[in-house]
Amino acid sequence: MTGSDLFQEADRLREAEEPFVLATVVAYKSPQSAKPGSKAIIKADGEMIGWVGGGCVQPIVLREAKNALKTGQPKLLTISPDAARDDWQGAESYRMTCEGGGSLEIYLEPVLPKPQLIIIGRSPVAQTLAQLGHMLDFKVTAIDSNPGSVRDHIKEDSFVVVATMGNGDEEGLLSVIGTRPRYLGLVASEKKSKALFEYAREKGATDEDIAAIKCPAGVELGSETLPEIALSVAAEIVQVRRAGVEEQTKPTGVAMDPICGMTVDIANAKYTSTVNEETIYFCCLRCKETFDQPQISQLTRIGK
Repeated sequence: MTGSDLFQEADRLREAEEPFVLATVVAYKSPQSAKPGSKAIIKADGEMIGWVGGGCVQPIVLREAKNALKTGQPKLLTISPDAARDDWQGAESYRMTCEGGGSLEIYLEPVLPKPQLIIIGRSPVAQTLAQLGHMLDFKVTAIDSNPGSVRDHIKEDSFVVVATMGNGDEEGLLSVIGTRPRYLGLVASEKKSKALFEYAREKGATDEDIAAIKCPAGVELGSETLPEIALSVAAEIVQVRRAGVEEQTKPTGVAMDPICGMTVDIANAKYTSTVNEETIYFCCLRCKETFDQPQISQLTRIGK
């Protein structure tokens, strides 16, 4: 794929609001085949379009690209036998121990669609929340009438707030009952919400459906005015949006190749051996064959 084709694909993904990572080689040491300016697109499903290195490089790039899609933060990868840059912020170092040799620095830039904020209602809180949503870089969808089509917009990663506040409360609540977005909040007093939830149950809502709704929506700020209520709801949405990122990006499902020391994704490992009922993972066939030599395997068994 040529550079122009790659950029056309990037434009297509942006238009379709599909997340991806643009990987660009920024520096190298021979004998690496990828050169500065070499690029690749890594999609959310792990498909890589383009070339930024093979062998031991690809699994590292794919794993770090997946993390970048979760955090939304760019990162510089250093894959080299040289000293690691452990004291650098925004950089991740991997030891290059494969026989191919050489070094690479690859910049990973996540390209993510804006998170979706759906606001149901035309109350002052709804209007202020929409303004805050735009400021916080959300894709805001405001629905002030005919909430029957709301379900068509709600996705698993959507943020949804019902802020009808006396104008179409029942319709607004029923339009989201049974959905499971990332955040679902109702702006209502305890007395009002109790009556609305009872009505929803009469219409077939389950306890699980009701439990999925955060009410009253918003973090506790001691809010009194309508703008303050909107601010508290926006704060809670940001809190949910940012929560758990560090936990999500902790390395999981990885093992170390005992021959070269490279990390290996367990789920995608092509080369394995079994010793004492334990699975050993390898980055390439050469490492597996080296390990499987009787003297190497026997030493491993003794070491265990």
